[in-house]
Amino acid sequence: MGATNCPETPRQKMIGMMYLVYTALLALNVSAEILDGFVTVGDAMNQSNENIAVKLDDSYSRFQAAYVNNPEKVQDQWNKAQNVQKLSNELKLFIDSTQCDFLAKMQKKVTITNHETNKGRDILIVDASGKTIYDSARTALNEGGLGIIDAKDNVEVGTNFFYGTSEEPDGAGVTLKNRIIDYKKKLKQILGSDSSNLKIGLDVESEHYSEHEGKSVSWEFFNFHRTIAISDMVLLSRLKAEIMNAEFDAVNNLYAQISADDFKFDHVQALVIPKSTYVMQGNRFEADIFVGAYDSKAKLSVEIGGQRLEGDSVVHYAVGAGGVGPKKYSGNIYVKKDNSDAKAYSFSGEYFVAQPAAVVSLTNMNVVYSGIDNPVRVSVPGANTRDVVPSIKDGSATITRDPEGKEGDYIIKTTQKAGKIHVQISAKMDGKMQAMGVEEYRVRTIPDPVIKISKYKNGESIPLAELRAQSGIKAAMENFEFKMIAPKVISYSFNYSNSGKSEIMVKGSNLSPEVKSALAKVKAGNKIYFDDIVVKLADGSTRKYSATFKVGR
Repeated sequence: MGATNCPETPRQKMIGMMYLVYTALLALNVSAEILDGFVTVGDAMNQSNENIAVKLDDSYSRFQAAYVNNPEKVQDQWNKAQNVQKLSNELKLFIDSTQCDFLAKMQKKVTITNHETNKGRDILIVDASGKTIYDSARTALNEGGLGIIDAKDNVEVGTNFFYGTSEEPDGAGVTLKNRIIDYKKKLKQILGSDSSNLKIGLDVESEHYSEHEGKSVSWEFFNFHRTIAISDMVLLSRLKAEIMNAEFDAVNNLYAQISADDFKFDHVQALVIPKSTYVMQGNRFEADIFVGAYDSKAKLSVEIGGQRLEGDSVVHYAVGAGGVGPKKYSGNIYVKKDNSDAKAYSFSGEYFVAQPAAVVSLTNMNVVYSGIDNPVRVSVPGANTRDVVPSIKDGSATITRDPEGKEGDYIIKTTQKAGKIHVQISAKMDGKMQAMGVEEYRVRTIPDPVIKISKYKNGESIPLAELRAQSGIKAAMENFEFKMIAPKVISYSFNYSNSGKSEIMVKGSNLSPEVKSALAKVKAGNKIYFDDIVVKLADGSTRKYSATFKVGR
C-alpha cells in the first residue's frame, strides 16, 4: 500500500490486512449467491420432473385403457410401451441411486430444519459399515432438496466419485454415460422405424469444448472434472428430465399409431362398395359396408333393411334381387372407439335390377356372310368379359376367339348360303354358368364385286390414252370392309365395236399382247367388251360377269 522504497507503518499494515479480509468476505458472498442459485435451479428441476412424471402416468393410463378396450388391436404397441417404461425406470433408478451414493460420500447425515418451529432433525444416510442407506437418502433429498448438501462447493469428492482418480476415467460418470448410450440404443430398437421421428437428446457421445482446458474434452471430463458438488447434483436431475422427456415422446409416439381416438381424421364417412350396381333378375345384390379410414381390427355393427350385421372392419351385406328397376337402401354403421361408446354413421345408396340380357355387336355389318370370317364382339352387362361364353345353337356355323382381337372379340364362320343362325350367350354369375339370351342372324353370300379398269367402273367412259396404258382388269369389293382375300380375275374374252373380228380369249387378268394390239386400233367413240369374266371370290366360289367401257378422247 505504501511506497516500495519506504517501510510500511503499523497503520498501513493494518489497513492492508483489513482490505484483504474485506475482499475475501466479498468473494465468499458472491460464491454463496451462486451456490444458492444452483440449489434453486436444482430444486425447480426436481419439481419439474415430478410434473413430467404425472404426465407420464396419464399417458400410460390412457394407453392401458385403450388396451383393455381393444386388446387385439393395441397389444403390440402396448407391449412396446411397457418395455419403454421398464427401460426408462431402470435408468432413472440408477440416477437416483447415484445421487444417494454421491450424497453419502460427502456427508454421513442430513439435517432437515422445520422453518415454522426452527427445529431440525437429523437423518442418517450412511450405516455403520459405510454403505448408503438409500431410503433415508431419498427421503432427505425429497424433503430438504439440494439445500441439505453441506459442502456444495466441494470439487474433490465429485471429481473422484464421478470422474475417477486415475488418468483414465473410471468413476460413476463413465458408468452413467455407458448406461445412457445403451438406453438410447434399446429405445430405438423398441420403436424401430418410428424412432426417426423421436427426439431423444442425451448427447453423451459428443465431445465438448472446455474454455479452461482450451480444447474439446469428453462428456464425463467436461461435466465432472473439477466441478462443484451442487452442479453435479443438478446435472443428474437434468439427465433424469431428459430421460423422462424421451420416454414421454416414445410412449405418445406408440399411442399415436393405434389411437385415432380412434379417429384422428378431419372427416369420417360411411362407405358402401357394391359388388355390382347392375344386377340380373333372379340374382343377388351384394355390397361391402365400412367406414372410410377404417381400422382393420375394429369391430363393426350395421343396421340395414331391418337386419343387424356384425363383422371385423368390413360387414358383408347381401339381399335377393326381385323385381326389375332401381332399388334404394340406407342404414347406420356403428364404430366403437378405443375410449368411448360406439358412434353411428349413416349411409345410403341405390342399384338397378335388370332383366337378363346379352349383347352381341357385329364389328362390321348386320349380317353374317357365308364362307368368310365375320368378326363380332360379345359381352354381357354386369359380367366379366372373360366369363362370357358364346356358342352356335343351330346351323352349320362356328364361333371362335379372334386371335388378333381383344377380350370379347370372336369370329363367326358358316358354310350356309342362306337362312339363319342363332348365337347362344352364357355367362358365369355367382360362380355358376347362366343362359343370358339368344341372338338370331341372317346368312348372306358375299356381294358381287365391281369390274374395273384402273379407277373406271363397268359402263363408264375411259380416255383412250389412259386405256392403252393399263395392264389389266380387276374385280374390286366396294363398301365391304371385311378383311379377306381380294377377288381374283381368272379369265375373260375381249372384243370391240366395228372390229369385225372374233373375240380374243385371255387367261388371267392382264391385257394380253393380242388385246393391246386390238386396243391400238380402237378409236374414240368405240366400245370395248369384256365377256365371260370368271372371278374367284374369298369364299372359294367363282362367278361370271360382263363389262362394257366407252372409249373417250
